[in-house]
Amino acid sequence: MALSKARKVDKSSEDPLAAAEQAFHQKHAHLLRRYAGQFVALYHGRVVGHGTDDEELARRMVEKLGDAPFYIAKVEKEPTVYELPSPETVR
Repeated sequence: MALSKARKVDKSSEDPLAAAEQAFHQKHAHLLRRYAGQFVALYHGRVVGHGTDDEELARRMVEKLGDAPFYIAKVEKEPTVYELPSPETVR
């Protein structure tokens, strides 16, 4: 009788948003050449939309995909980091 080896479970296969984010990072060099400065929407690891306005892109993706989870990110050489004050310190 053959014994099967335990497989390492890839959590991104359980979480569609994590899988899409992982695809974004894996395809980053290609995306940068094609969509630099734009937002891209990924669904099942594929670019399904792009544009310069993230809110407009999100609206179009909801029209196209309904309530299916999709991932939107800006294609930049270096990611933009926003520092926001904690709500507890702002009064």
